[in-house]
Amino acid sequence: MTAKDIVLNEVAKTVKKPSVDFVRYFALILSLSIFAFSGYKIVDMLYSYVAAAKHHDELRELFYATVDEDSEDAVFLRKARVNIPIKDVLSLQKQTGERFIETETSESVNSVDQNRYSMTKLRDRNPDMYCWIKVSFTTIDYPVVQTYDNDYYLVHNFDKGWSKSGAIFTDYRNSRDIWDNRHLIIYGHNMIDNSMFQPLIDYSKHESYFRNGIIELITQDAMYYYEVFSVSEEDPYSGYIRTEFTDDEQGDEEFVEFILSMEERSIFHKNVTLDKDSKIITLSTCINEFWIDRRFVVRGVLIDVK
Repeated sequence: MTAKDIVLNEVAKTVKKPSVDFVRYFALILSLSIFAFSGYKIVDMLYSYVAAAKHHDELRELFYATVDEDSEDAVFLRKARVNIPIKDVLSLQKQTGERFIETETSESVNSVDQNRYSMTKLRDRNPDMYCWIKVSFTTIDYPVVQTYDNDYYLVHNFDKGWSKSGAIFTDYRNSRDIWDNRHLIIYGHNMIDNSMFQPLIDYSKHESYFRNGIIELITQDAMYYYEVFSVSEEDPYSGYIRTEFTDDEQGDEEFVEFILSMEERSIFHKNVTLDKDSKIITLSTCINEFWIDRRFVVRGVLIDVK
């Protein structure tokens, strides 16, 4: 090897070294960037869950607030006629400027009065307030809202602020009067922190939940109780959220066929009466598997109204 060859080799080494260092530095910066971004996303996710939990606790505190029998609100409720919506009495109160409206009186603040009062407070906060939902054997205990489409409350909370958890909401096609719905549909996200409609998944794991499950809806004027009769996975494009049936014999036949198919697709089965006069509720949430576009559904049939 000549002196010239040695010089050329040394020059080649000095040329390649910066290239190797650049690749290493780039890989390091890329790794740190990915790590930082991942950390940001995790923190952002945790913050959104904490904020949503705090928000829901605040709404529950408002809903379950007990009216002191000696408070002005309790006196007002006792003076309100029990067989008319409290919102009508409140309207009279605003129109007349009187704190107390002289009507037939009740002896005390009963559960119906309490619900009317709580629902009125929530509706004043958000006019989209529809009802309050509770599902036995779960932590589902939330307000339900309704608006002009099925998209808005996917990413907005009860107070209409942006939220990954969204809100529990009913299908925009459903009537504002629960009694008028043959098929009432309510949606909620399947959140990994066990909030919103995630606990519904437990109905696929515990047959005892299925056999004894009750879905309760609370409005200003009544409490509706649905007995769970079907739990299943559904294709989102299968028509499982159909709400319209004609008010004739053909419509009745289609409705009965529709609800019987719900029972047939159920993971578990039990004896339950389903006919053209049945009123059905469907609770729908996503299944958190990226490769599967499916919905998990719990259905109930109305058995009591109080």
